[in-house]
Amino acid sequence: MATALLVAGCGSEDPPAPPVDTVSTPIETSEVPASELSDSGATSSPGAATRTAGDPEHEWSYADGTLDEWSEVQVARPEQVEVVQDPVRPGYEYAAAFTAGPGDHTFGVTTTIRGEVRSTVAEAGSPTEGDVQWYSWSSYFPEDFEWDGEDEFLIYTQWHQESNSGSPNIDLWVTDGDDPQLRLSVRGGLLGGEVSQYTAVYDLGPLVLGEWLDHTVRIDWSADPDEGETRVWIDGERKVHAVAANLYEGQSVYFKQGIYAASNTDREHTVYFTDARRGPSRESVAIEPPGD
Repeated sequence: MATALLVAGCGSEDPPAPPVDTVSTPIETSEVPASELSDSGATSSPGAATRTAGDPEHEWSYADGTLDEWSEVQVARPEQVEVVQDPVRPGYEYAAAFTAGPGDHTFGVTTTIRGEVRSTVAEAGSPTEGDVQWYSWSSYFPEDFEWDGEDEFLIYTQWHQESNSGSPNIDLWVTDGDDPQLRLSVRGGLLGGEVSQYTAVYDLGPLVLGEWLDHTVRIDWSADPDEGETRVWIDGERKVHAVAANLYEGQSVYFKQGIYAASNTDREHTVYFTDARRGPSRESVAIEPPGD
């Protein structure tokens, strides 16, 4: 696959299920009346074909030393996203390094900085209402990592609606300061311009620096706030079970990794990733070898 480079100027073993599947309480929520929103008009793509439960349906691999498994590389400078051999998670030969700092604006927008890769909707499985997907990957935040965005966001993984406008359906992000925390934001329902009908934010606990963090995510896609579910495990420990709308009506999603952040930073930031996988079951996306 040929990867489009867009330079815009201006783990573990299958994580054990917890004994009680407790639903997490969001730390922040919002709901906008449907009457104040208009449908974006986007139409969902057809669902993916059924495959063997033990196999990943798609893998974004760096095993050949390139970024070619991704459909696009979105950067202000080509050197912002590179395949490296240090640091590398045990069992892997390569990782991808994503960097973004002051001035790394893309698509003519000066309020954000970006160094990301993205999939197509088809590569993300074209999920629709009622579909269940699993994802996995490992991320590494260096020991000197510190987001200085003053209560603004630094997103490192996101599932984004087709229309491109508005905030993503699901994103994992980091808080600012010398005691960084991980957060999960989930949105869905109707999308009126830049406004989501339903939004919920969850606390995933402290960000561990200087270690590879194995992520496993299960997503039960729905625009209904009582039917959508997003579960996240890190290093085999379940961090959140969010019951909240995670799909916009009439739209599917694509998958992105890297750094997408507010532009109010004085520092350059780097995050590393291993291969990412998408599959129909927990075992289909198991990270090998298991983490420590």
